[in-house]
Amino acid sequence: MSQNIVQEMAASLRSNKAQLEVVNVQLSQLDRQKKLAKLTAQELESYPVGKVWRSCGKAFVLQDRSTYTGDLASDEKVVEDQLKALKIKQNYLQTTVDNTLDNLKRVMEQK
Repeated sequence: MSQNIVQEMAASLRSNKAQLEVVNVQLSQLDRQKKLAKLTAQELESYPVGKVWRSCGKAFVLQDRSTYTGDLASDEKVVEDQLKALKIKQNYLQTTVDNTLDNLKRVMEQK
């Protein structure tokens, strides 16, 4: 009976660690996106012209600078919300991994 419990806990631990790694990668990607949007907005603010070329796939579109910076601010807000949700998930998964490890140690010590 305890052998099955240990196997289930080990499987749960592997699964949670894998999910935690994925969340960590997603967090770093979103952080990179946020920094890129912020730097792009700062760069656009320094331009003296009112219209800028915006990348759209393989093409470029002439767009008003204020519209582009507004879109960047909106994108930054969405990324910030995603970061907040992922940090909550990361905290949950880290707690689950830590608790599972503690429980596994306790079960192994009882044997």
